[in-house]
Amino acid sequence: TAPCVDLQSFGMMRTVVAALLLSLSATADAFAPTFGARLAATPRGAISRPSMRPRVALGLRMIEEDNTALSEFVRDGKAMSLLAKEKLYLDCCASFNTEGEASPLSDDEFEALKTDLTFEGSRVMLMTREEIKFMSAKSRYNEGKPILPDDEFDSLRQKLKKQGSYAVMHEAASCRVDPETGKAVCKSDLFSDEGKNAILYTPALVLSALLFNEWAFWFRGWDPLFSLILGAPFIAALTYTLTNFIYFQSPFVTKAICPECSTPQNIFFGDVLWVSGGVNNAVTTQCTNKACACTLTGYKDRMIVESIKD
Repeated sequence: TAPCVDLQSFGMMRTVVAALLLSLSATADAFAPTFGARLAATPRGAISRPSMRPRVALGLRMIEEDNTALSEFVRDGKAMSLLAKEKLYLDCCASFNTEGEASPLSDDEFEALKTDLTFEGSRVMLMTREEIKFMSAKSRYNEGKPILPDDEFDSLRQKLKKQGSYAVMHEAASCRVDPETGKAVCKSDLFSDEGKNAILYTPALVLSALLFNEWAFWFRGWDPLFSLILGAPFIAALTYTLTNFIYFQSPFVTKAICPECSTPQNIFFGDVLWVSGGVNNAVTTQCTNKACACTLTGYKDRMIVESIKD
């Protein structure tokens, strides 16, 4: 059977649409003369593009282009690179923490520098107070003007490394010659592999959730979703216990690059079902790149991996 069409309703809809179109047309005709008169009354050349001439004020070079204002920090009339700006910012922070040393910038210029670094997306502006303190101390130490004792600097470095701070972590490898053995020692930083560390908990999580759901359904008559919500603390505790003390023993997956060939790879700290008989702080392995195949030693407490070659 063909669908029935209500012709009366269809005709009413056409009438309403036509009335709306007529109303819009009348409104446009009413405003057109006013807009045309205003446009004609405007002198030729009065509507101009923004000035492209730079303006210098308080260490900022204001560049207006296409109605967008960009603020660039300048010093002595010259633009600075991002690295130079970050170095200047750290020098200001170091002078603030050092007694009797004047800041290289005034308060207004320092605020302008902070604004410029924030606009450029500098990582320095996202650092914590301790990270800024470490970076300033490291910069001054390289200049031969240490501002922190060695023991305080080392303790601060270890603290930031445990927190996984990028202020002390470097993806590139570094090499040096051991003065005692005369061998080249190359090292790179270890990073926690959060994704693979989370995967380690998956088997225990599935088993714990199934066991609790079965117990809650057969002995308590609970709904499975309700039992998951109510038993979340028990499931989390059982998952942590099974993963860290039964299936694995203090597992920790790290990622790094080979100091010799820069090949990305993982280093596992811990034990699996007591196979090695204990948990060691240092792990010796080989590079996954067969063309390199150098011997690597990873240290969990120092979060570095080293390679030694003659």
